[in-house]
Amino acid sequence: MHIPDWLADFDQPFAEAIARHITPSRERRVAAFDADGTLWYEDIGEAFARWLVAGGHIQGHSDVASFWEEYERRVDASRVDGYTWVIQAMAGLPEADVQLWCRQLAAAWSNYRPQMRALISGLQSEGFETWIVSASNRWIVHAGAPAMGIPQDKVIGIQTKVVDGLITTDPVLPRPCNQGKVEAIQAHIGVVPTFAFGDSMGDFEMLGYVEQALVVGRNDQPDNELIRQARQRGWPVHRF
Repeated sequence: MHIPDWLADFDQPFAEAIARHITPSRERRVAAFDADGTLWYEDIGEAFARWLVAGGHIQGHSDVASFWEEYERRVDASRVDGYTWVIQAMAGLPEADVQLWCRQLAAAWSNYRPQMRALISGLQSEGFETWIVSASNRWIVHAGAPAMGIPQDKVIGIQTKVVDGLITTDPVLPRPCNQGKVEAIQAHIGVVPTFAFGDSMGDFEMLGYVEQALVVGRNDQPDNELIRQARQRGWPVHRF
């Protein structure tokens, strides 16, 4: 089997699984990527939320520690509701200001994975559409997408409606987390992707929906629930 050069930095089973599926089999071919922990180290959405609180931009929240304790409590109760809540906390902020701050953080973010950028470029050279399907706020993922070579019009994230230029608490549906990632793919992309790449159980349903699931892990975190599920299902794993 020929392994393209742009897969040289990946473990062999991971690279081979991609190589087996890059031969054209239909008109539209799509690769869907989770963002945080997959395209880059750490969580840029959470980093942005902490920055907002520390800067006094979130009404009713002035202490990062207490805000984060509430956020984690909500995520433990419901991943999708917790991820939505941290965006709803931005209600009242001008969208233009949030977009500017997101561009600034994305420009300063040092955690992008160059190997994933090369993989994306390789898939694009083979004719794949590359999309981000993330449970982080869409504004920050939209700002970070160009660093990975993904068009900003192919970014799906959790967001709330904007009225008169101001962010509201009203979520835009579907919310792309867990089964919501599948629903978002169906609503915004309209075809079953060939590939999906993810790193957490928030990606589990999306990984199970596509032709070839690929799991991204970390060398300093050798085992988590998604890694265990990947072993059971034969999904290739690459650790950074």
